[in-house]
Amino acid sequence: MTTAEPSAPTQPRKRKFIWITILVLVLLLIGWLGLKAWRIAQTTQSLLARQAEAETLAANGLARLDPDKTEALVMGVRSDVLTLQKEVAPFLPLMPYLGWVPKYGSTLVIAPQLLDMAVAGLDTAAYSIRGLKPALVIMQPGGDSQESALTVLAQSLANAEPDLRAANDSFAGVMAARAAIGDTSNLPGRVQDLFAKADEWLPLAEDGLQFALIAPAMMGMDGPRRYLVIAQNEDELRPTGGFISGAGIITMIDGRIQDFTFTNAYNIDNYLEKPYDIPPEPLEKFMGLELFLFRDANFWPDFPTSAETLMDLYSYGQDAPQLDGAIALDQRFLQLLIEALGTVTIPDENLALNAGNLTDALRQAWGVQEGQNAQEWVTTRKDFLGPFAGAIKNKIETDFSSIDLQQLAANMNTAVQTKHLQIYTRHPQEQAVLDELGWDGRLAPAPNSDFLAIVDTNVGYSKANIYVEKTADYNVTLDDAGAHAALTLQYTHTRPDNGQPCIHYNINVYNDLPDYLTLADACYWNYLRIYVPEGSQLITSTVHTIPGESHIFGQTWQGPAQVLSETAGLTTFANYLLLPMGQTLESRYEYLLPTVVSADENGRKTYHLDVIQQAGNHSFPFNAAITLPEGAQVLSATPAPTAVNGRTLQFKLNIDTNSQITVQYQ
Repeated sequence: MTTAEPSAPTQPRKRKFIWITILVLVLLLIGWLGLKAWRIAQTTQSLLARQAEAETLAANGLARLDPDKTEALVMGVRSDVLTLQKEVAPFLPLMPYLGWVPKYGSTLVIAPQLLDMAVAGLDTAAYSIRGLKPALVIMQPGGDSQESALTVLAQSLANAEPDLRAANDSFAGVMAARAAIGDTSNLPGRVQDLFAKADEWLPLAEDGLQFALIAPAMMGMDGPRRYLVIAQNEDELRPTGGFISGAGIITMIDGRIQDFTFTNAYNIDNYLEKPYDIPPEPLEKFMGLELFLFRDANFWPDFPTSAETLMDLYSYGQDAPQLDGAIALDQRFLQLLIEALGTVTIPDENLALNAGNLTDALRQAWGVQEGQNAQEWVTTRKDFLGPFAGAIKNKIETDFSSIDLQQLAANMNTAVQTKHLQIYTRHPQEQAVLDELGWDGRLAPAPNSDFLAIVDTNVGYSKANIYVEKTADYNVTLDDAGAHAALTLQYTHTRPDNGQPCIHYNINVYNDLPDYLTLADACYWNYLRIYVPEGSQLITSTVHTIPGESHIFGQTWQGPAQVLSETAGLTTFANYLLLPMGQTLESRYEYLLPTVVSADENGRKTYHLDVIQQAGNHSFPFNAAITLPEGAQVLSATPAPTAVNGRTLQFKLNIDTNSQITVQYQ
């Protein structure tokens, strides 16, 4: 007898089973999504609450941040963002396809990069706050002794080195995520505003984190450091920023300003007892100088080169030991510093200096006093800078908590970017960081790129640069055989013609000087140098004529530009010109460029131009026209061209810092 097999499930039962399974899965999915949504909502609410807390904490500025509350807030926000990242992780692969969503689509597309940016930024903040918490403590009013503020800050930075290195590493993730996001012009207005703020502060944070690693050593935590401080007057423009008015030595030990001496630049050399070299030929030829003295030694626009010469001459003239580095600053730097420090008082001079009256005070200090002859004026005219430097030192050491540190950081960043402050050190590790940050004023051409630095040197013993304006037009034509460049410079003297002839080094002006600005009412004598890529070949240049009756030697000057090999990696075109008051003068140069276009493996070609701002120079309009080869197609251009005419791209820049133009084509 056989046993019958069980009958198979009927078709309806199969369908029912499938539908139940689907329903269960849907319910599970809905529950999972609901749980995700609840967690995301809860985390979002927590973040919004912390936003209000952050705004309250930051309301009184960096110097009054509560260190404990700040650390707790950073860690709390970091925890919330990590939770948010975990909860939305399953949906992130879908985000790039959601650009069609009304209103929020453009933001959803970049959500993965936004989260990466947030996580890396909070990691940076967590490392930074942990390492720098002791420094925050001493910034509080009534905290540690105010006299030890700089010492505690330097010690905090030194102790925080492991955390600061980790912060630098995580911040690289912030910058990578920001680069991946790219253009933000299609994002909602509020998001654009957030990115505008971020783009303003991210470079400052990046530079600050890198500098924080070398700051302790530079502040004397590893042993005393002695820096040459060079005060330059941009009203009389020289290659690294201006005529050297004075100089001094600042000694740093354990983060403290141990000593700060300052003196007139005329008192530094000891040429009566020691032999001095002859100056570079242009200073000898165009200024009649017989000795190469400290006050004229910033002859090379590459600041490290001039700094080495200045330090050597200072040590030679003052019988001083070898220095550790050099810091160059000018009037605009002092303004930026005063804006952040607040009013600085000089009791002996009965002066209260602020950003509004500083320039006038500096210039008035040059005025001839009653009964004073020209020679006395020359040797004492810059003594004001010594008491001023001492007043700044006193403000930093005794009233540190009153300083707006956010404003100070922003202003110092502006100063180094615009070269109103330049820093050089003889310690290779630290110098490498300064070089990477671009704070040392080095002329460093990139390979297979175009380069242009226009450097003016006032060789006329005047302050005429107050009234001199400049524009530059630069046209480059690219082709497969190379590149042709044409540079036209236009100088305008904005003071009206006074009817007096141009006389080089008119000593009568110094003998009869009623006030500082009299020195600016003068013709402009300019030794002009144009630094271009090494191997550039000059075709033609403007021939400038200076009549013999105007010139210091009584001889007529007339000649084309000279071609020099003065700086590694660069060729220099040098010329000499005279700009009378109330006139405009044009100086033009045509030349062939070496290889200035690079190509990648896909055949895409890149033309890159670095336009270098001279330290101390006024900002000036720069108009560039880049003509691509026949048949070339533009792939991208940064910044955006102001006009495109066929294969010519036009750019209008205002040069107040180093600027770049990049065009990619195929």
